Amino acid sequence: MRIADQFLQCVVYIYPDEQSAVEGRWAGGSGFLVHSDWGDGVQRFAGDFLVTNRHVIEKIVDPVSKKPADPIIRVNRVDGSVDPIRTNRNRWRSHPEGDDISGLRFDGLSSEHELLAVNESAFLNLSVVSNHNIGIGDHVAMIGRLVGHDGKVRNSPTARFGSISMMPGDKFMNDFNHEQESFLVDCTSIPGFSGSPVFLMFPSTARSTEALLTSVNWLLGIDWMHVNDKEPVRTKDGEKSKEGLFVKANSGIAGVIPAWKITELLDRLK
Repeated sequence: MRIADQFLQCVVYIYPDEQSAVEGRWAGGSGFLVHSDWGDGVQRFAGDFLVTNRHVIEKIVDPVSKKPADPIIRVNRVDGSVDPIRTNRNRWRSHPEGDDISGLRFDGLSSEHELLAVNESAFLNLSVVSNHNIGIGDHVAMIGRLVGHDGKVRNSPTARFGSISMMPGDKFMNDFNHEQESFLVDCTSIPGFSGSPVFLMFPSTARSTEALLTSVNWLLGIDWMHVNDKEPVRTKDGEKSKEGLFVKANSGIAGVIPAWKITELLDRLK
């Protein structure tokens, strides 16, 4: 499955301090830029927002003091460098019902930044699901940080591909004691990908330069967890331990918070 290169340009990296951002250290997670237009029929407004997981923001701590720190957003620049932008931790807002999403009104961009926004008009909603019969097996692409191979000099997001394996129905308890509505996708998520945008590729061959900015391909939602399995502890010879011990293992199935939950958060930020 081929996607437009522009899909890689909506992702930012999130760090706990400026030095980590400049040096590209292992820390933080992923996020992405969203553009929204709104109004009441008389006045019209527009704005850009950053979105990531709530758990990404809440785990940002100063490497030395271990105290909560202001998240640093690393953005690519058109000259090939990066710009570490400090955000105010207190300005990040979480979903009002406890979903694992946080967002921030973000007005710190200029023509020197190489960052495209996902338009809110391209968010998947229940009408699209019904009208286009979206369901199990439809292709998805997750764009985020592959830690260790995420670009030291500038952000180099990785695309992971898979398909919807379960529609929202059964809910999953998140870290904030909230039953989370979620797609399950057969697309492996690992630490660093938390907060990544997940796109529903419909049709899967769309490559136009406008693909990211229209509803040709919808934003399915935001990656927030991977479903864990358990594997038996084995001896060096490959035999199962006699004690019957198990370790947690990544099943390869990721959880994706639906895009309509991000819309609910943006309504709080406007």
